[in-house]
Amino acid sequence: MEEQPKIVININGGTTMIMPAATSAIQNFYNDRFAEQAGPEKQLVRLESSLSQQERNLYKYVHDVEKMSIYISLLGDCNTAHELAQVVGNMLDDGFVEKHTVVKAAFIQVLLPFATNLTSGGKVDNVRQQINNMLAARRRKEKTAV
Repeated sequence: MEEQPKIVININGGTTMIMPAATSAIQNFYNDRFAEQAGPEKQLVRLESSLSQQERNLYKYVHDVEKMSIYISLLGDCNTAHELAQVVGNMLDDGFVEKHTVVKAAFIQVLLPFATNLTSGGKVDNVRQQINNMLAARRRKEKTAV
C-alpha cells in the first residue's frame, strides 16, 4: 500500500490560502518586516531579555511596557503602604489585575522591590491591609453612588 503524505495545516492569523487541488505552493517573504508583524513571540523574547528579573516578574501582570514603566515610577515615589495601594488601584482601573490577585502575597512581593522609598509599612502584610482598605473604600463609594 502506498504511503500517503501527512498534511498539517497550522493557521496562526493572517491570510491563509488552502489549495486542495494544488501540487505545491510557495510563499516568499522578503526582509524582516513580516517577522515583526507576525512574530509577537519573537518580539516578546527580545523584550523580556532587555528587562531585569524584577521587571519580568511585573510584566507577568502588566503586559504593556509603557504602562509598566509608569507603574514602576509611581511605585518608586511611594512613601507609605497606603500610597502603594493607590498605585494598585490604578492597576485595577486600567484592567491589568483583578481584585482577587492584588491581595495575594506573590503579587505584592513583585511590587515591593520597586517601592524603594517606602518609609513605613513595607511588609507584605501591611501592604495587603492597605490594599484591602482601598478595596473596601471603593465598595463603599460604589454603594453610595448607586
